[in-house]
Amino acid sequence: MRRQGLTGPRTVPDPAPADPFAALYPPGVEALRVAWHHLRTPGPPREYGLRGEELDHPDPRRRFARRSIQTLDCASNGSEGCETLALIDKASPHSLFDLMLSEVSSPSKSTAADVSALTGMTLWRTGLNFVRFCSQASVADEYGLRGAELHLALNCDPNTWDRESVQAAKQFHLHLLCWDALALAPLAKAQALAEVRDRRLRRQSLDPLTFLGARLVTDALGGIDLGILGADLLASDNQTVLVGGRPLGAVISLPGWWVLESPAFEGLVRRIHRRLEWLAALVLEAFTGHPEAPIPWQRHPLLPVPEIRSRITGLPFTDTAKDGLMALAGALRGIAPRVAQRIARATPVWRMDLMTLNQPSYAMNLRAAGVVGESPEEARVQLIIQPKLFSGIGGAGLLTLGGVPSVRVLRGQGTFSNPQWARRARFQRAFACFNEERLQEAEGAGAAFRPSPVRRFAGPALGWVA
Repeated sequence: MRRQGLTGPRTVPDPAPADPFAALYPPGVEALRVAWHHLRTPGPPREYGLRGEELDHPDPRRRFARRSIQTLDCASNGSEGCETLALIDKASPHSLFDLMLSEVSSPSKSTAADVSALTGMTLWRTGLNFVRFCSQASVADEYGLRGAELHLALNCDPNTWDRESVQAAKQFHLHLLCWDALALAPLAKAQALAEVRDRRLRRQSLDPLTFLGARLVTDALGGIDLGILGADLLASDNQTVLVGGRPLGAVISLPGWWVLESPAFEGLVRRIHRRLEWLAALVLEAFTGHPEAPIPWQRHPLLPVPEIRSRITGLPFTDTAKDGLMALAGALRGIAPRVAQRIARATPVWRMDLMTLNQPSYAMNLRAAGVVGESPEEARVQLIIQPKLFSGIGGAGLLTLGGVPSVRVLRGQGTFSNPQWARRARFQRAFACFNEERLQEAEGAGAAFRPSPVRRFAGPALGWVA
């Protein structure tokens, strides 16, 4: 299908091309503000581009060697063995001031339930320390972060080993993200969804599960103990989402960033993942008769629609969620093995448009607007869970940002200059030192992990060296 676009400004845009999943979106969705072409982040200097084994070596330590700023070895914990987190300078950044913290042990551990509690706590405490670091007045002034916005983003897609995935690198990892006011300025020109004519872009940036998935997750989490005083699972409210009053996805309101240093938060994220595994298996079995993920480059055949709808009636969800699943049953089409093999040889654009992700597949974000330059202890935080069905854009690249409900981060738009990249490296190294000190101060953490010396950036060609 040829991409279409407006030839000039119009008071009333033409309607978007027909969408088989239109029934899954709430009335008024065409007025939703989106910014899918506005936030453009350059890539690294040319000499810092991926090369050789950095592209596809199976050992993440080898892939990340030139970009590893520091490693944190988490102490052996019974039969779980030692796990290692690496603080990494990303090869394709989402912002000038960002990093990634990734589990790099072998074999890969993809989810919050796969790693030890100690590793999970170290990861979330590092996320909290990133917020605290950026919130210091001296740091905000030095790096121009007044008016910036912070996000912590985690993707989970452990079962999609074929088409382009939300979690391309299957290691459990967290994106530490900060956009300054200059980067956010183009979002003031956000447009209405009705102005976006590209059907594929709409499906990737506003996944068919955007609203239905949020309701299903809210239903599924209704029975779990959040375990954090002051935490609240918000009821679904599409109209508030459409006017920008809350982000897309299921939302848990947290009393502050400080909860990230508590074992209770690590336990909550672990329980959420287990619950989403249960939800995924339940829905998959209702649609296909199989609760397990299919083998690569195949998808389970769909059951006849009347049988799917009969199975849906017995699911433990609200009537509104069941109605959404009924609509989904009428919109989905099966993929025969021969068709799947043709898709495997097609372009990524076609695969992402036609082949679903394997469940559970979701993005998790933590955000609090206006936290930079303020006390992070005073900011109320939103934990956002966004299920995915077709969209291969992760939570670091598609999020609520700058007051716009749906923002897509376009990466690799030109290149950062060497001075800009050196400034980024100074920010990253200063954070690594700050984080190590704070982790050591945390109760019991000094005996629980072994940090390597923080490396220094020796330029784009050499990267981070001892």
